Amino acid sequence: MSAVLIVESVSKRFKVYRNRPVTFKESIIRRLTGRHDRGNIFWALNDVNFSVEHGQTLGIIGHNGAGKSTLLRLLCGLGRPTIGRIRRAGRVSGLLELGGGFHPDLTGRENLMTGGILSGLTKRQVLAMQEEIIAFAELEEFIDQPVRTYSNGMYLRLAFAAAIHFDPDILIIDEVLAVGDVRFQKKCIERLAAFRAADKTSILTSHDTTQIRSLCNEVLVLEEGRVVMQGDPESAVKCYNDLMRQRTEKRAAQLSGGTVLHSLAVEHGSRMGTQEATIRIVHLYDRQRKSTNTLYIGDSLTIMFEYDLTKPMSDIAIILGIYSETNIKCFETHILSVTATFGSLNKRGSFSCHFKELPLLPGLYYINVGLYPIDWSYIYDYHWQMHTLHILNKNEISSGVSGVVSLHPTWSMQG
Repeated sequence: MSAVLIVESVSKRFKVYRNRPVTFKESIIRRLTGRHDRGNIFWALNDVNFSVEHGQTLGIIGHNGAGKSTLLRLLCGLGRPTIGRIRRAGRVSGLLELGGGFHPDLTGRENLMTGGILSGLTKRQVLAMQEEIIAFAELEEFIDQPVRTYSNGMYLRLAFAAAIHFDPDILIIDEVLAVGDVRFQKKCIERLAAFRAADKTSILTSHDTTQIRSLCNEVLVLEEGRVVMQGDPESAVKCYNDLMRQRTEKRAAQLSGGTVLHSLAVEHGSRMGTQEATIRIVHLYDRQRKSTNTLYIGDSLTIMFEYDLTKPMSDIAIILGIYSETNIKCFETHILSVTATFGSLNKRGSFSCHFKELPLLPGLYYINVGLYPIDWSYIYDYHWQMHTLHILNKNEISSGVSGVVSLHPTWSMQG
């Protein structure tokens, strides 16, 4: 295979101003009085090197601020490196932000034509694929309306449909699948899988490591603008998690005056975090609101955990997962912003997650729960394999099935 994209010693510098003047008059006055802000130099990327082979799907992961979006913008040609160079072999189509390439006063159809021509297609080529794009985006009724009237979901559908149907040599997507409803996310992921199966090249970022594992055959890990590693998805995700742990330990040490806190003493499992926000206790309740850690297949479950904040916080993020005894993720959900979801955050309170029924096969499971800052840069408090859940079969006779999910197959025979 040959490389379709080569990044050679790329660094990108920005100047950050603390007190940028808001008017031309202020700028002149500050210069005349010698009080103008010369700004601080910030290197968003530092000596980045990697290549992408034809037909490869490369994932890029790293915490917020690691340099992912800056790198993808440079790969799309939106800006130039301060140092180094990027070589591309083919046409690049990028989906870097919600409707970022759309003109708000043009209709969806007009934006498709404009975007297609700017991507190097002819008017005839755009017209030939236009109806297919509109159908994929499910915007038949709205395609001739100005895009400023579109909802976020409509923007996303049109942007993704256009980017992938314009048949680029390299498709670049930055966290866009985190937006929109679950059904359309599934549709996008299926289309990306088909794009990969057609031996196309793509580069994407996602905070969802499950997506990274399923869609990518190689992953790049960024930390503070530098490449930490490039390798297979499992090794890269492990590296990403190790970096999260290291950042958490570093912050915990700073908060405790230099004492490194590797883990917190617990009876079962493990616990990690800076403890700026803590999970005090986790309760599991059955249908009758009785505290228990034993349920039958299909029973309802309510997970309630109490939290404390050591200082006032404007917001936090939550993650909750159910894992099997062999560390298979059965289910996971997250709240990106408690404030946006529930309103203001009290210093002490509780959260509840209710399952009307839990269709898990008999076995031992773990309820893992964690609190994070909303940029997910480190961990406030995470409980790993500390809270057990036993699922039992109502019938003593084996059901003849295995796995994780409790399904009810019906067999038949003909002939």
